[in-house]
Amino acid sequence: MLALLVGISATFFTANRNFFGKSFLLSLSSVPLCIPALLIALGFVSFFGISGTLNTIIKTLCDSDEPFFKSLYSFSGIIIAQGFYNFPIVMATVHDSWIRLPQEQAETARLLGAGEARIFRTVTIYQLIPSIVSSGMLVFLYCFFSFLIILLFGGVGCTTLEVEIYRTAKATLNYSETAKLALTETSLACLFVALYSFLEQKSARTRGISFYKKNPDKRISGPFEVLSASLIFGLILLFFLAPLFSIFYNALSSAREVITLSTFEKLFRMRGFASSFFTTILVALASSFLCTVIAFFYSSFLRSFDSTGRILILRVLPMIPMAISSVITGVVIISTVKRGTVFHLILAQVFLTWPLAFRQIYASLSKIQQESVDAARLLSPHYADLLFKIYLPQSWRGILSAAGFCFAVSAGDTTLPLVLALPKFSNLSLFTYRLAGSYRFHEACAAGMILGLLCAVVFGLANKLKKI
Repeated sequence: MLALLVGISATFFTANRNFFGKSFLLSLSSVPLCIPALLIALGFVSFFGISGTLNTIIKTLCDSDEPFFKSLYSFSGIIIAQGFYNFPIVMATVHDSWIRLPQEQAETARLLGAGEARIFRTVTIYQLIPSIVSSGMLVFLYCFFSFLIILLFGGVGCTTLEVEIYRTAKATLNYSETAKLALTETSLACLFVALYSFLEQKSARTRGISFYKKNPDKRISGPFEVLSASLIFGLILLFFLAPLFSIFYNALSSAREVITLSTFEKLFRMRGFASSFFTTILVALASSFLCTVIAFFYSSFLRSFDSTGRILILRVLPMIPMAISSVITGVVIISTVKRGTVFHLILAQVFLTWPLAFRQIYASLSKIQQESVDAARLLSPHYADLLFKIYLPQSWRGILSAAGFCFAVSAGDTTLPLVLALPKFSNLSLFTYRLAGSYRFHEACAAGMILGLLCAVVFGLANKLKKI
């Protein structure tokens, strides 16, 4: 609900007003996809923690020893972190629908004397409902499977199914109780995935309308609009941008609050940093390669033999991993094999991530004209010719984009390595997590900054390829 409130409020201005920083605000929609949850948690700790940037500034200004913000490690802290971390998903989805809405009904209402507020209540909001509910359901699923933020910020007695499954499996080794919790969580997740799939299809039909509104020339004006915009943008600045900026600030500052690169020098000299960095790249490359190959062949099969979606089970198959969490996947592995390996980690990441690659690659294959497919089948009886002479050349941008996206997801994965507890294994996300756990926040922020830049650069290149 917090993500919806902030996201829809921000979308009103991005879709209907022209203002400085609008493009930057819309670009934030990629942050939840390419920045790992670990970095968001690290940013909130470094900015809102007891000894964080905000409390330090307020204590200095007020000449007080008592911290101002104390609710980070509580239920409200979890809600704030999750809501502001995911609001860009709502903003991006609803914005895409809003700028494509047909204007006939709104114009008719204006001719009949309706004001802008009444038009929004009686026309616009009903047109936006599919995209609002679809984006809200997606945020719900992300939060439902949230692990690290709950693990770090949850106070005494504040837990979720995801965290309880991890604690039950790791601490008590009670796999019978773990199985019950996992079955409960997966059953609920299946229900919400089905609802999301249905609503996303309705939202996609709305987004597909070809009546584009022109880029709005109207600027933010009037006391109410200025006050509302100041409030919503101020909250985004405080609870979304400031924690991210705090990571960079703490990475580039010393314990004496002096801007320096010495933290990076210490980090580079640390035992295990170099191996963690290269392990991250190797595992992410292997995971993204397998995800892309599986997604390409499955997408090609669907495009060739079920392009109209008549066989329901083939459409449902890529949605199954959406209903299974990383923690459950990891627990199944450690209960099946006595000791997990890097191979098991890669397989688990591929199982959970390949549907993301599938959606991008299938979208590229769907743009190929059916006449081209039919002509290829007439000219050659071999399916391989269709695959490598039509599908592959026509969808290579989507394939590379999917590979980059899967690389970023794998590189930022902390949950699976943490659950599997692989012996003598460390990637950059685990390395950052351990530094933060040992209260070496400057070094943790420096490692997190490198991890975030790695994920953001790869994801940005992948996203740029998709738009070409």
